[in-house]
Amino acid sequence: MEAKAFRERSRRLGLPFVSHLHLGPGAPTDIHAIHNGKAAKSTAGDLYIAPDEEAMPEVIHWLNAYPAARRRIFVSTPTAIRAALREAGERAFLEEAAARVEAVDPAHSARRRITPVQVAVAVAVFLVVAAGFAIEPLATLTLIELVAAVFFFGAASIRFIAAGVTPKRTPPARKPETADPDLPVYTVLVPLRHEAHMLRQLIRGLDRLDWRRDRLDVKLIIDADDAVTLGAARALAREPPYEVVVVPAGGPRTKPMALQYALSFARGAFVTVYDAEDRPHPGQIAEAYATFRRSPPELACLQAPLVIDNPDKSRLASLFAIEYSTLFDGLLPALVALRLPLPLGGTSNHFRRAALERVGGWDPWNVTEDADLGIRLTRFGYETATIALPTLEEAPVMLAPWMRQRARWFKGWLQTWLVHMRHPIRLWRGLGARRVIGFNALGLGMIVSAVAHPVFLATPFLLAADPSRLWSHGDILVAAVAGLSIFNLAAGYAAMWTLAAKTLPLRGRRSLMPALYLLPFYWLLMAVACVLAVAELAFRPHHWSKTPHVGCDLRTRTMAAVSPGAAETAPEAVTARAYIRRA
Repeated sequence: MEAKAFRERSRRLGLPFVSHLHLGPGAPTDIHAIHNGKAAKSTAGDLYIAPDEEAMPEVIHWLNAYPAARRRIFVSTPTAIRAALREAGERAFLEEAAARVEAVDPAHSARRRITPVQVAVAVAVFLVVAAGFAIEPLATLTLIELVAAVFFFGAASIRFIAAGVTPKRTPPARKPETADPDLPVYTVLVPLRHEAHMLRQLIRGLDRLDWRRDRLDVKLIIDADDAVTLGAARALAREPPYEVVVVPAGGPRTKPMALQYALSFARGAFVTVYDAEDRPHPGQIAEAYATFRRSPPELACLQAPLVIDNPDKSRLASLFAIEYSTLFDGLLPALVALRLPLPLGGTSNHFRRAALERVGGWDPWNVTEDADLGIRLTRFGYETATIALPTLEEAPVMLAPWMRQRARWFKGWLQTWLVHMRHPIRLWRGLGARRVIGFNALGLGMIVSAVAHPVFLATPFLLAADPSRLWSHGDILVAAVAGLSIFNLAAGYAAMWTLAAKTLPLRGRRSLMPALYLLPFYWLLMAVACVLAVAELAFRPHHWSKTPHVGCDLRTRTMAAVSPGAAETAPEAVTARAYIRRA
């Protein structure tokens, strides 16, 4: 126990012990002093120290030589000293974090919604479309539907390709010896907001991580005005490896802002992110480190699969679980195999810290900071890959929180597309034609597909109600577009079914397949979310809609997430069973 050890040292030194301290405004502070956590000086001239056991003889000798200094010296813990130093320089640290992406390249920040050139292009497109509707409304509508069909079929094609790609399986890396003196410090960043009720479960899950505790650096990141979560964190996470990082008011109130602020104080050479409801596999950090260790330095990020552990709570949660299965066990590994940019998940991504800082970290102004960061890493020449051991996550069960979350995701994808398409020629030169096409097929294709789906879905119903509509205008182009809409609709559903049939059995989730009959309704909800996202982008571009989490018993969540009936041939099968036993 940290407090007990340093209290005992204060007794041996004959100095007062303080568990919490405030240095006052203007106290000297810097990142090196915070990382060190050994000493801090207040504006009043008091000195707070946290001596190692090895330093005790030297401190005793100094105090005996200068006994008058005793009245201004106090003993505290490294955790308390770090917190006081962070508090003393919080405004400067906050400003630096908010501007870190812009310091690397102002064009990569979503602080500005849209550039003048993009405004001019948007206005020009709008005028052309308006003129088209005035002159040839049918031809204009046909052209718009053709463009939407291209993107919709592009999204379906990516799913078909992912279902056909067999990702390269590398042999399991040898687990690093925890007794290795060179084992690096691994920082775990956990942003929290209004989640005091999740803390006990969260800490139980993090305590299971198979990594030496003296090489773990867990930052619980909490806004200064979230008094309830702050109080709970300070009560439940008093000792290392846990530290509470308080984010001062100012700047955008977003998850990436919290991550950026805490990154300044991270002590690890490797960094990962977990959310409040996450239950990472105990061996995930070890697998990520082993993969980094055997890979070239260009491999900057590893994405662990996210597995929904409450799919039985509602039909919405079942469809969400299917979506995650196709994404993390199908689409992302295929994108790695094809060497295309990865839209990262918002959690369980592991980074080489040096690479993360080189690209500027997370953009505080982008509400899908994960997708943006995945593209930015690629633009800087880094590679991203996936690992096998999963993290259990909770899906929204009710429609309202799902809609808010999905609207935020669509809004962030719009932000990401607008940011990276500010200079399309520069993007083309940096990524190459294949990756630019892949980025647009995924990013813009996701948005256009969501809006186009209701139109495509309506086409067969309109034709079934009145088949004469197909030739009512005597134009073969109209008939062709109607046929293309129906073909795209069938292709989109078939692609989702095919990819789900490949990925769900990997984690014993074949029983979720019948929920796909509700896929048309699920995609209709996405269209509504996309419209809300466009409105939010216009009026509240940096607003973060928080997804509430319920939480439940850890063993129940673990058992629900990976069925004992999982395919024995799946690479995760053995580790999944071990995961259940350890839970």
